[in-house]
Amino acid sequence: MFVSQTPKSFGFVLAMAATMVVSGCGGGGSGSSSGGVSVLKLSSAVQSEHVARYAGAFGMLSGPGVAAIYTSVVQSLVSGVTAASANTTTACAASGSIGIATQGAAASGLQNGETATVSFNQCVGQVKAPGVADNAAISGSVSVQMTSVQGLVGNAASSWSYSAVETANALTLTSTNGTTVVNGTVSYTMSYDATTGITTTTASAPSVTLNRTQTAGSGSISGNITITSLTYSRVHGTDPVTDTLATSGNISVSAADATIAFNVATPTPVTLSNGDVQTGVIQLSTSDTVETITAANASTVSITVTSNGQTGNYTETVDDFRSLTGG
Repeated sequence: MFVSQTPKSFGFVLAMAATMVVSGCGGGGSGSSSGGVSVLKLSSAVQSEHVARYAGAFGMLSGPGVAAIYTSVVQSLVSGVTAASANTTTACAASGSIGIATQGAAASGLQNGETATVSFNQCVGQVKAPGVADNAAISGSVSVQMTSVQGLVGNAASSWSYSAVETANALTLTSTNGTTVVNGTVSYTMSYDATTGITTTTASAPSVTLNRTQTAGSGSISGNITITSLTYSRVHGTDPVTDTLATSGNISVSAADATIAFNVATPTPVTLSNGDVQTGVIQLSTSDTVETITAANASTVSITVTSNGQTGNYTETVDDFRSLTGG
């Protein structure tokens, strides 16, 4: 069972865990050091709750979290599309605003080949995603290039679909615990079924990066997360409003001269409500280790790590995960 501790910076604890592993405290063959960078193996999570917790937190942020961030931007675009209006500004849920500027807008809405820019002005409460704080202020812009359009996008009375390329250029999320900057281009298709009211988004990206700067005592710790071969799908329900996400990718976390890498997938898609994981399974894996994160409820997850015939079991809170990722 997890015993609550004072949150520390993700880079500091990651580096400390790596140092313990290299020193032999985390089990033989679990880590190495080359050129001053400690390599932390997921297999050490069998003995180290710190490693299991950190890998789990960054796996949740890098998989379902990134997918939810990008689809929140797409949803904001669709919500802001109105017939015969090229530019709209709407208030965010808590504070700030979102601006939608389209090039070539017509009375029939989004068109094939049209471009749009979604601009966030200290927007709070619009982006709901695992690892993102409720009070995170979003700034920056995301460009969207339509590649195909069928039907009247944004119209609730009839079915529609469109494909597009979405590029985040320094989309910045700032909370009291730190700052996350998102960069990367995603190709996606969104479709709406007027009969059911369900919106489905499928997407892929060769690479998305998250640059983290987190307050650490009197200074700060910076780190990078790289997600490659990212794919995800999202089903947006209506009654109640929930999101179901399936995602996979390859994750590399680098912070404070320590790195850890693993694959992430959702063998059981996760269900999100208001950005919190309600149900589902997130799985992290390497060639010799599997870490399974199961959502017990909106506030608690269980972790099981299996590696080389050994098993480790832990219980964590979602708040612990958020404190590690700066949410």
